[in-house]
Amino acid sequence: MFLHFLGNGAGFADEHTSAYFVTNNEDFFLIDCPCSAFVKLKHLDLCTCNKLYTLITHTHGDHIGGLGLWVQYCFFVLQKKVTILAPSEEVKKDIITILTIEGNEPNWYEISVISHHIDSLNPYDEFPYIEPVLTEHSPQLSGKCFGYYIGVIYGKAVVYTGDTSTLEPFKEFFDSCDELYVDTSVSYGQIHLKLEDALPDLIRLTNQNIKVYLMHLDNEKRAKKLINGIPNIKVASV
Repeated sequence: MFLHFLGNGAGFADEHTSAYFVTNNEDFFLIDCPCSAFVKLKHLDLCTCNKLYTLITHTHGDHIGGLGLWVQYCFFVLQKKVTILAPSEEVKKDIITILTIEGNEPNWYEISVISHHIDSLNPYDEFPYIEPVLTEHSPQLSGKCFGYYIGVIYGKAVVYTGDTSTLEPFKEFFDSCDELYVDTSVSYGQIHLKLEDALPDLIRLTNQNIKVYLMHLDNEKRAKKLINGIPNIKVASV
C-alpha cells in the first residue's frame, strides 16, 4: 500500500481510520487525526521529517478527536508547527473553532485551505498534488465532507474517499488512479458505502488495474469474508 494506516475502524471501533505517507523530501502527511491515531503518532520517529502536514476530511470526532493534542505535541515536544490543510473555507472555520475550544493558540499551528495551498505548486516537483473531492456523507455535515485525490508521488496516484456514501464524485479520477482507499460498511450503509452493494463497482475498478483497499470498517472479519477470493481487493492493513 502507498498509505500507512494507523487504524482502519469505523466510528465505534477501538482504532479509528487514519493514514499517513512521507514524500521524497521527508514531508510527513497525516490524513485525519482521531485520538487513537495520536496515541500511535507519539511513537513514530518524526524528528527527521522536514514539514508536518495534516489533511482533514471532515470534523466528526472519530476523524479529528486527537487533532488538538497533535497540534500541542508538535509544537511543544517536536518543536515544529503542523500545517493543517482544510478542504474548504467552511471546514477551516470549524477546525479553528474546535482547536480554540480545546485551548490551542493560533501561533501553535498553521492552517490553510488545500486548494489555495496547491495552486502555486509545480506538479512535477517532489511535493504531491492534492485535490479535495466533495462527497456525500452525514446530512448534518452536508457540504463539509471530502475525500482526496493525491497525484503522482512514488509513481502512484491515489484516491482516498474519506467517509462517503457514494463513489460518484471520485469517478473522474479513476482513469489516473493506481490505488483506491474506500470507506465501506458491512452492517449499515445510509451514510457509508455498503460493501455488499459496492462490490460490483469495486470489482470493475480492479479490472482497470486499480488496487482497492477497504477502510473505516464496522466489521473487519465479515468484510474479509465478503472479499475472500476477489483479486486486488483487500482490507487496509494497520
